[in-house]
Amino acid sequence: MRNSYLALEGKGQMENLADDLLQGMTEISRFIKATERQGFYLAENGLIPGVFKRGNRWVGLKSKIREG
Repeated sequence: MRNSYLALEGKGQMENLADDLLQGMTEISRFIKATERQGFYLAENGLIPGVFKRGNRWVGLKSKIREG
């Protein structure tokens, strides 16, 4: 398995991609401080930047959600 790193804009530091990843709607909803049902609604309608489906699972990038 290869290490992936994501540069954070304006901070000049590197963050491990695994630390930036939210896996599943439960984690995403907690991060955006919403209920799980609200999270599904927002994600399904493309209203949360950096959130996408990977197979049957919702995945989000903390850095992209913060930017949006």
